[in-house]
Amino acid sequence: MKLIGPIAGLLALLSAAPSFAQQTIRIWPGLAPGTGNEKNEEKIVNERIYDVYQPDLEVFIPKKADPNRPAVIVCPGGGYNHLAIELEGTSVAKWLNENGVAAFVLKYRLKPEQAFEDAKRALSLVRSDAKKYDISSNMIGIAGFSAGGQVAAEVATHYKNAAARDLVDCVSCKPDFMILGYPALDWLHPDADEEYARLGSKASFIPYFHLVDKDTPPTFIVHAADDRTVPVVQSIRFFTALHDAGVPCELHVFEKGGHGFGLGTGRGAVEKWPGLCIDWLKTEGILKGEEHP
Repeated sequence: MKLIGPIAGLLALLSAAPSFAQQTIRIWPGLAPGTGNEKNEEKIVNERIYDVYQPDLEVFIPKKADPNRPAVIVCPGGGYNHLAIELEGTSVAKWLNENGVAAFVLKYRLKPEQAFEDAKRALSLVRSDAKKYDISSNMIGIAGFSAGGQVAAEVATHYKNAAARDLVDCVSCKPDFMILGYPALDWLHPDADEEYARLGSKASFIPYFHLVDKDTPPTFIVHAADDRTVPVVQSIRFFTALHDAGVPCELHVFEKGGHGFGLGTGRGAVEKWPGLCIDWLKTEGILKGEEHP
């Protein structure tokens, strides 16, 4: 039977549309390391997740099959107080899907060391299951916003230090590329005792631009000059370090946009950054010149 008219058009539209969240997967077998005695007090308020109990990945796979498809682990921000799961998580994943990129939104624990541990595990897990998700195992990147940008930078500069507890952990957690939105790259300082106490953290942090070397993954960065939460100089320093190390990189600084603009929709000129990022992914050969979901 041949379908014509509006019905045929609707079916064609539906078949071309990207499919969004298909499943949520736990990244650890059983409880995450060190959480055996913790209570589950996780809650969602105003599209933000507080008191993350167990980390997981929300899977977003475009409908069209493509074994050469790139993928991105998405790390929302929230200052280790919460996760802006819609603004910097699922909306970003849907945008990536619309451009032919698979996405995995990471709900990470809210202490820095645990967040870093979760992100490394997530990347190893997705890479180990690349065939299952119909993605390329050597084109798996990480995206992070604000504090999530710090999580991404940690994985990109400390992938050699990942603990190996099982076969999944033995798979490389090094991202093949990074997308950073107003990243907090030296937000915590070694002498910030009050901040460490608030976060329950004993880690020592140094500005991430000191950790860049020639093996740091290619990186796209977007920031606003009027950001009062994370000064734009942090991204400028990181970009300069990448450039000096010979790492492919691109930085876009918009005059206005503030902090926490996500995809920038309705925020003026800053809403152009997603298109610029797609152009960069094509320049780097991560995406094809013409990409369709």
